[in-house]
Amino acid sequence: MVDIFQTSISGLLASQRQLATTSHNITNVNTEGYSRQRVEQVARPPMGTGAGFVGTGTQTSTVTRMVDQSRELALRQATSDAARQNLLAEYNGRVDNLLADEAAGLSGPLQDFFSATDDVANDPTSTSARQAMLSAADSLVSRFQLIDDRLRALDEESNAQINSTVSEINGLADSIASLNQEIVLARGRTGQQPNDLLDQRDNLVRELSEKVATRTVEQGDGSINVFIGNGQGLVQGSQASTLGTQPNADDPSRLDITFERSGKEPIGISGQINGGTLGGLMDFRRQVLDPTRNDLGRLAVTVGETFNQQHRLGVQFDGDAAALGGDFFRFSSPQVIPRQGNDGDAGVQVSFDPESIDRLTSSDYRATLDDGNWRVTRLSDGESWPVGDPSEPFTRDGLVFSFPDSGASDGDSFLIRPTADGASGMAVEIRRPGQIAAANPLVAGEFTEGGQAINTGNGVIERPSVEQLSGEELDALRDTGGLIFTFNADTPGYDISAANNPGDVLGTLAYDPADDSAGTTLDVSLDGLGIFAVQASGTPADGDRFVVEVNEAGVGDNANALNLARLADQGSLNGGRASYQDFYSSVVGKVGTETQRAQTNAEAQKRILDQAEADREAVSGVNLEEEAINMLKFQQAFQANAQVITVANSLFQTILGAVQR
Repeated sequence: MVDIFQTSISGLLASQRQLATTSHNITNVNTEGYSRQRVEQVARPPMGTGAGFVGTGTQTSTVTRMVDQSRELALRQATSDAARQNLLAEYNGRVDNLLADEAAGLSGPLQDFFSATDDVANDPTSTSARQAMLSAADSLVSRFQLIDDRLRALDEESNAQINSTVSEINGLADSIASLNQEIVLARGRTGQQPNDLLDQRDNLVRELSEKVATRTVEQGDGSINVFIGNGQGLVQGSQASTLGTQPNADDPSRLDITFERSGKEPIGISGQINGGTLGGLMDFRRQVLDPTRNDLGRLAVTVGETFNQQHRLGVQFDGDAAALGGDFFRFSSPQVIPRQGNDGDAGVQVSFDPESIDRLTSSDYRATLDDGNWRVTRLSDGESWPVGDPSEPFTRDGLVFSFPDSGASDGDSFLIRPTADGASGMAVEIRRPGQIAAANPLVAGEFTEGGQAINTGNGVIERPSVEQLSGEELDALRDTGGLIFTFNADTPGYDISAANNPGDVLGTLAYDPADDSAGTTLDVSLDGLGIFAVQASGTPADGDRFVVEVNEAGVGDNANALNLARLADQGSLNGGRASYQDFYSSVVGKVGTETQRAQTNAEAQKRILDQAEADREAVSGVNLEEEAINMLKFQQAFQANAQVITVANSLFQTILGAVQR
């Protein structure tokens, strides 16, 4: 009877544990990260007798957590990738909306400004047209600054999110380390796996993967080590390391992520972070935010420099006499940021090269002094150039680098950001309508005596096209009384002399009417008198004279205004292959492509994440129908074992009654 009682009681206990585990599963059906548990039941060792082995009942060996580690790993990876792509899609989309919006982008203000410039060319004497041009210039500058401010705000927002994400990562790392300790202690006390603690830890690791890509390694005592980046140990057993942030060594406004080390200086790991929202923030800054700000600044600098160059070649009549136009726009010079820890006290100077401004890039650069030799590296592609003689300016990509002869130390490094502040530092330099240099500085025509034309041929020299002219050269031309072009049939060509000294030939331009009567360009380059070109045509008679002189009263002249308006369609960027609008459209297109890619990847990654969650649930999820069936099965087993005990008790009472009689 005792054997029957013990066997039945073991069945009762096993069924009780099965029912308790099933109840636990049902209760946690909606608990995030919970893994279904199952009681492992085995037969007790049998009792040997002369008649054979007799069973002694059952026992529960352990409670198994239904987990497939490969599916858990796939879910972590999918969670990390989905978080990264979602952040990229959100932030890239905000930049795309800013640039592509007709009401907020640059296309409209650019078009309006050059339309206003064209209006001045159509009516250069109109003060209202000139004022409208200045207003359009202010609007263009304001739009550059507005977009740059929005991008800066995104940068500040990303800094704030980096700080908060790093704090969350540190909190999760502490929690994982604490659970590691609890799991090790629980295993030591019972020799069994603490399933609910393991679920909690897996759920925390999954949350951590949403912040940053992780890799885990299980240890023999049941704890796990968690690594991020290029193998930095964020959690090792019951010890958690700490991430931090600090200002970037080159740009203090930009936060870098650091890995704290006990007793040592923290190391920067921003370039090693990948996956999760933190990796998405790093990618957004590298792939979209910084390039877009540089592109925007590059456009602002190019518009300013090319417009200024042409504006300086015209004349304005705001004062008593015709004067060359000044700079129309103002924009920031390239940033030169010394690296923290430079030993030298001398810096690198960088300026824009007007002659090659069309080759300006959107890249940042680094200048380093190594073994006494300066080297410049373009950071966008890593191409590097030795400087050579530091006493000579080094020109590359529309930039002029000037290096100190002394005062710098080996290892000194400077970050050069040519266009980062180009948009924010842009401004309209002139304020009065009369300062717009709409007129050509020089005029040409037949030389007259007493107001009468004396030429006998049909030759023509038309309005000069000025390529280079300084204020000193304009004054020198004014002092000559004009340049006289006298046709010499023997040469044939034009002899050039000053009106106040006609006997001194300053230069000769070849021109043969027999070959060039349809017209040809004659380039004039005279020391101290500038560089310009004139259009010669027709057949002049020997001795016919023409004069090129300063445009002293050309208030109604629109030649330079026309040249300014034509800049809208000229190739001023990408080596002369792109106009302002072309370049801006390419920037919008580039950001749009990145946004579309991120959105597409986010959608695809969501499907992968959903599938990974479904795969995990197929193994670890609680199925209420299955649990209900198990509940009935274990209840029936419990009742059956109880009935066996009832039968055993009845038999025992019968035996006792027989003995008592």
